[in-house]
Amino acid sequence: MTFSVFGTRPENSICLPDIAYAVRFNCKDGGGGIFVGGSDPQHRKSNPEDKVDINIIKVSKYFGTMGKTENVLWIQLFFIPAPTVAPEILPPNTVCVGYIKKQSISSLFNTVQSAMNSGEPALGIFALGFQKEVGMSGPYYSISFNWRERKTEQENQQLELIKGFMAEHGNKLIDLEGTRMMTCVDGWSSEGVLTLISQVRDELFLTETEERALLPSKTQRRSKGC
Repeated sequence: MTFSVFGTRPENSICLPDIAYAVRFNCKDGGGGIFVGGSDPQHRKSNPEDKVDINIIKVSKYFGTMGKTENVLWIQLFFIPAPTVAPEILPPNTVCVGYIKKQSISSLFNTVQSAMNSGEPALGIFALGFQKEVGMSGPYYSISFNWRERKTEQENQQLELIKGFMAEHGNKLIDLEGTRMMTCVDGWSSEGVLTLISQVRDELFLTETEERALLPSKTQRRSKGC
């Protein structure tokens, strides 16, 4: 007698988990790489020097807060590991989601513009890597993207699986947990995004002003002696 609790990953098809398979692109110095489930060493899935081939299947723009990074523009990436990716790094043929910001966004879209010379970039393979940078606060990593056409029969077969999956499930690609403190700005004009940023900054300024007003003044604090 057998029973099933979580089910099994389907063979020869794309798997869409009930909860998005969340991948963290860790860009801290000493920690560059793909992490799943946290940022501690045991959560590491790849190293800074590794290149991880992926199929990008959806890109969305968000503004807001994730973790300790507050009120910035994010790009949400839904992707599927390419056949070359070891299952110890990312689960095969499984929809994953991750977020990039700042220089990493520029790297992605610069690569996309170059890849458009060969047609629709999503039909090819993106190689995701980590590039060491040096900033005012010290070293860190940004995410680099390279693009190539599909080379193997296995990669072409996976593309056919992805086409079928997107036709049936393309509208189900959501990540409620990752975006709970964000606003989707897909289709917004630049002016609309700038207005949103200005409103958020004004709200933060008012909140900080109100909090300071509630603090006792230096005179009041000195007068409380025994």
